[in-house]
Amino acid sequence: MDGGQIWLQQAFDGGCVNYTDATAEGRFYTLNLSTSFTTRSDFMTILQNTSVVGGSSSNFAPNYLDGAILANDDEFFLYGGSSRNIDDSESSSTPADNTILKYEASQYGAYRSNWSPNWRYEDLSDNVTSYITNGAGASAPSEELAFYFSGMHAPGWGSFTWNEMQARETAHTLITVDMSSMRDETWSNVTLPDYIPGRANAELIWVPVSKSGILVAVGGVINPVELWRNSKLNESQIAESKRISPTLMESVSLYDVDSKEWYLQKTTGDIPGQLTQFCSVVASAPDNSSYNIYIYGGYDGLDYSQTPSDDVYILSLPSFKWIKAYKGTGSHGRSSHKCFKPYPNQMFAVGGIHGSSTECVDGGIVVNFDLNGLTFRSDYDPNQWSEYKVPDLVTAEIGGTSSGGATKTAPTSWTNDSLSSLFEQKYTKSMTTFYPYASSSAEGGDATSGGGLPHWASAVIGVLVGLFGVALILAGIWFYLRRRRRAQAREAEASSAAKAERDADTSQSAQFMYGSGPTAPVPGPMSKSTAEATTETNTSTVPDSLSTSLSPRTVESGGDELYEMHDSSPAELPTSYNWTNTPDTSPELSASRFPLPVPPESGSSSTAGHHRSPSTVSTVPSISIDNVVSGRQSHFRESFSSEGGEKKRARHGSGFSDVSAISDERDKFTGSEKIHEEE
Repeated sequence: MDGGQIWLQQAFDGGCVNYTDATAEGRFYTLNLSTSFTTRSDFMTILQNTSVVGGSSSNFAPNYLDGAILANDDEFFLYGGSSRNIDDSESSSTPADNTILKYEASQYGAYRSNWSPNWRYEDLSDNVTSYITNGAGASAPSEELAFYFSGMHAPGWGSFTWNEMQARETAHTLITVDMSSMRDETWSNVTLPDYIPGRANAELIWVPVSKSGILVAVGGVINPVELWRNSKLNESQIAESKRISPTLMESVSLYDVDSKEWYLQKTTGDIPGQLTQFCSVVASAPDNSSYNIYIYGGYDGLDYSQTPSDDVYILSLPSFKWIKAYKGTGSHGRSSHKCFKPYPNQMFAVGGIHGSSTECVDGGIVVNFDLNGLTFRSDYDPNQWSEYKVPDLVTAEIGGTSSGGATKTAPTSWTNDSLSSLFEQKYTKSMTTFYPYASSSAEGGDATSGGGLPHWASAVIGVLVGLFGVALILAGIWFYLRRRRRAQAREAEASSAAKAERDADTSQSAQFMYGSGPTAPVPGPMSKSTAEATTETNTSTVPDSLSTSLSPRTVESGGDELYEMHDSSPAELPTSYNWTNTPDTSPELSASRFPLPVPPESGSSSTAGHHRSPSTVSTVPSISIDNVVSGRQSHFRESFSSEGGEKKRARHGSGFSDVSAISDERDKFTGSEKIHEEE
């Protein structure tokens, strides 16, 4: 969304209400279709806003009203609209009439190694000007074409601003941009034939029939009061509008893109009255036997403070019959909004104004209309959608079923017989779709994500987490087997050594096992195991949660107290071949390094930590892995002002240029700047 206005409404406890124009210069907004929301969501935290080129410092990026976004699947142009008065905080000059801005979201055609998504200036053709406003834009990505129909301009096609209201002459033109070749786009300007009336704020809908599709211009008015609201319409202007404007619903203008021919066709049924600043989408029956144009909202263009419409109408082609699909309530109505389809069965209406800037629209900035059930929904979930089905109200008028099969495939009479042949030829070119959208979050999403994770990110993260988990399991099994083999090897080694010692000297083995001198030790007092002893404990053959103090070095002897040797370094046990009755006074075998337990009768206790009871239990530290993979969840909170007991509530207006959807499969261009709004 580009352009338009935003108002902040501050309501105080004392009943006073303050209105502030909160329009951000040089910004455009995007809505992530992967984000769930309700009509009561704070959309100023959901919408992402990004600077247009240099922001307000650039004279090419002032805030425009009633312009259009012209796009294919790879780029879009900001075309037309009324700029606001330029003051000292903005550029000192009006943008040139032959230069506009475009955004390249992804490249196509010839490969460019130095390319990146960015803004660029676009030079228009000599006979095309950007000094035009309140026209109707339409894009046909499968044709690489976009169009701008009629609108208003200033005398002599000069510059103008929204505040001064100079654009009061009707433009009888159709502007076309051909985007077949990137950075070599061509612009053309063709004058409308005399029988095709120009108007302000009509809706232009591209319908996929015939060789290259057709354009259908619906509604709009002449002498729109918003361009005269400083001086109001005179009686003559009002009378002229009442005479001509209703006919723009009674007969629609059609343009064959391939032959470049214009047609008029009368409509029947429940025809809406004169209407402007409404929105539209088109939904094709599954078998293309009918093409149903939905329009919503708007006002008559005569009284700017009038309560806008909340009704939904359907113009079904090729029967050219109007059907009233929904009768709304007054407070929910809006004008100057835009519509688009996120899914085949849903129509989003974005923004809008309810009479004036002092009246909030009921239902939220974004409302969701069910094209199948013909009701407004209070929420949006990217996981809940369906294909389009022709509603019963429509099939009752044109025949067939929800799957198509319309039996009324022509109007009561064709205004031009050549027009009938357009609907007999089916459109065969491929049209790209980008749904379904992977759900990123419920209620609001992450306002700093700049569009959220790509749709493939969840799957990749899941695979990586799964592989990491498998790796942890395999590593654990490997360490367990490794420790078990080492323990078994140590046990086998200890068993062989013990057997050899018993065979060599059975009579003295016990004495040499429990001492290093000629005197055999006697059982000493029991003591608790120390930290040093705990580190000597080998736990490879016992559960991690529990281990006894018995170690591979412990030797059981007749149920008496067991003693383990000092230190964990290798030491040769005394035998009959290497021991003598002469005490060894070397430092290695001195009492200071190998203190012996003292018998109880000596009155002294043994050195702590060097003998233990078989029942003594030592704690073995266990290994655990916490938070190997953790997620983040975004949270949003509403902002309140507690000063003086006051509360502030947001008020939103519209009049923005347009809505453009760019492929999620390609480079993203949403910004990551967070929007703050007081409520």
